[in-house]
Amino acid sequence: ELLQAAMASSTSHEASAVLTGLASFPKVPTDAIAAALAECLRREDVAGARALDSIAFAQKAQVPFAVYEPLLKIYAKADQARASEVFTEMLDRGFFASEGLCGTLMARSGEARNLDFTEKVASYLRSKNMMTLATFKTLMKAYACNGLYEKACDLHDEIVAAGVEPDSVMCGCLLKFAYRCGRTRLAEALLAKADGSDMQKYIALARAAGRDGDVAQALRTLRQAEAANPAGVDAAVYNCVLDACVIARRLDKAGELMAEVSQKGLANRITYNTLLKGYCAAGDLAAARRLLKEMTSAGVAPDSASYNCILGAVADDSCEAAFDVLREMERNGVPMDHYTLSIIMKVAKRARNPRDASRAFELLDRAGAVSTSEDEVLLNTTLDACITRKDMERLKKVTSDFVGSSKVSPSVHTYGLLIKAFSMLKQPERCQALWTEMVQSRGLTPTSIATSCMLDALCCCGRVEEAVSLLKEWKPRVPVNTVMYSTLIKGFASAGDPLRAMDMCRDLRAEGLRMNTVAYTALIDAHARAGKMAEAKSIFQKMQDESCDPNIITYSTLVKGYCLQGDMDEALRLFSSMLSRGLAADAVIFNTLLDGCVKQSHFDLADELLVAMEEQKVEPSNFTMSIIVKLWGKRRRIDKAFEAVRSRALDSRSRVLDMQVGVCLINSCFQNQAPQKALEAFKDMKTWPGCGEPDASVYSALVAGLARHGECRRAAELVAEACEASIMRRASMKPLSADCLQQLFKALQQHGVHRELGAPLMQKLRLARMPVPEEAAPAAAAAAPPAALRLRECTEAPR
Repeated sequence: ELLQAAMASSTSHEASAVLTGLASFPKVPTDAIAAALAECLRREDVAGARALDSIAFAQKAQVPFAVYEPLLKIYAKADQARASEVFTEMLDRGFFASEGLCGTLMARSGEARNLDFTEKVASYLRSKNMMTLATFKTLMKAYACNGLYEKACDLHDEIVAAGVEPDSVMCGCLLKFAYRCGRTRLAEALLAKADGSDMQKYIALARAAGRDGDVAQALRTLRQAEAANPAGVDAAVYNCVLDACVIARRLDKAGELMAEVSQKGLANRITYNTLLKGYCAAGDLAAARRLLKEMTSAGVAPDSASYNCILGAVADDSCEAAFDVLREMERNGVPMDHYTLSIIMKVAKRARNPRDASRAFELLDRAGAVSTSEDEVLLNTTLDACITRKDMERLKKVTSDFVGSSKVSPSVHTYGLLIKAFSMLKQPERCQALWTEMVQSRGLTPTSIATSCMLDALCCCGRVEEAVSLLKEWKPRVPVNTVMYSTLIKGFASAGDPLRAMDMCRDLRAEGLRMNTVAYTALIDAHARAGKMAEAKSIFQKMQDESCDPNIITYSTLVKGYCLQGDMDEALRLFSSMLSRGLAADAVIFNTLLDGCVKQSHFDLADELLVAMEEQKVEPSNFTMSIIVKLWGKRRRIDKAFEAVRSRALDSRSRVLDMQVGVCLINSCFQNQAPQKALEAFKDMKTWPGCGEPDASVYSALVAGLARHGECRRAAELVAEACEASIMRRASMKPLSADCLQQLFKALQQHGVHRELGAPLMQKLRLARMPVPEEAAPAAAAAAPPAALRLRECTEAPR
């Protein structure tokens, strides 16, 4: 019981520690192992099962059936070779495998595409004459899940020979499989045996015809059903035939059939939604809108699926049209479902205007009844949108909800997105835990994309050599590609190691892969960051010699390298070369040039670049705004900096200003000896639409600047305000920087107010769990009561 409780309440890491400790015991009771294996089965913990497997079979004691059963169920899905070994050993020791157990093993192994083990279990059942309708169905499903329709059809003769009578569900499945693999005679035989009133038969035929795009056959099936059933045909048959018309894009036939179904009074919500789907897929939104009105007039209320069809069709072209559909849903009292929100998240990802993305995210925030942790598609689209928009706050919430209460058993694709998300949130330990869970606990094989995400996560936290080792480990099982090596090259670029970046380039070529634009750009970046611009230029030339076209990121990388060296002439020459090749400049390359101009005090050139940005209709980013603020600050024109920022904040078409712009504005005020203007900037920030409450970086910049300018009392008030904010919203408010607090407490001592302000400030810092600098010690000592008083208080205190 203790072991089972430990396994049930532990994380994967803690469970592993429990099992490691267990292995040191001379003898572990087999009933304890069985209980722990049952918990491993519940959690699909393959790594834990392997550890328990080793412990159980290393002991000389007889292994009971209670150990074999969960172990077989786990291995049936995760390791068919070991499953086969354990199954054989269990039978050799005289245990009996029931029909129920065998059915479960076939179902799990078939789902995991472990067909060798599936067929081994089926052979055992045959040898014991234990094949039943249920086990034949399971075996048939296993074949079908793996696309082996011929084998599924072959079971028909065996079923008949065994004296098993196929039911209508099995006959319907066999019909589908027979049509899929061209077994026409079998299909005809099944139809001949089927009762003419069995609607499942006609549904199966209509669906098979739909998959083949054979509208004529689907309609013939409908007429056969009508002839065999004069009293009337089920609406489901009409809907399947209608779906076949829609799949084949024969909307003319679909329209005719819809009129016929409506006349007979059989049109239901599924009927209307099927045709809606067809019109939307064909891009005929006018027809879809007309049908929606007809649907309402006929007394059939549209549901989420009805509106989702239209929403999905308009979302790709127009964000505003998508929001119009959502408003219509709200007016008609139709709630958003998981699929609605998935479409909205795609809108958030693709929106050109950041404000449209914000509106989409706000809809997700309001949909309290729908959780991202309950549906994998919604989880994936939300993660993808947050990652693309770099929306860290929502990314924190989505990942927190997943960790805390997810009902989703992630696919490999979802694991990749989660690893990417936690990497962006600077939580490499979570990335590692997810990878371990995927490849060890659940025994899944990562895709190239998931592997690339893990490589990127390791590189982003500086563990580039670990990333190299990981790639070497998985190369035999996961196809390598240029993207993976590009990630490693970028990792070594960030680490300032151009030599190892070149090693990765050589490894890439040794794998028979070609360098692409991304790989070359990463290699150029590695040398540019290290200040080796001659080598970077040589790689740039080699890139063009190999007919690999540089893109705007390549040029931006080189331009940044020259700007960092102060060579603005070469940076501008490259910029002109890029424009002459027909590449359109973006905000990134303009920001690089502008930043170089500000650092080199080339103010007139910066003005020209800003004009060029406007002429080329390049929307300034928040980083552009930060550079503009620095530009005016260096010119001693802080009023112009405020003017630029306020104009931007009032422009509804512009992206939302962020904290970094505010920090730059505050710092520029202090550099211009204007502490009161810095406080004005702080006040302005609180009114910026969508910016949110000031964060630790803003408070730190303001407190440090005020302390330097002798505004100790106001600085102390702001620290107290930040502490209260941290206590109220601890998850989003980080601690103030230790440097700003050290500056403040030094200033308090210099201005003789450390006794008055320092002690209460220390208490607030501790309550908010913020760092208390050493400079605060004198204030603490001054505020402490005398030793005699403290002793008297202790002795007089009641026991």
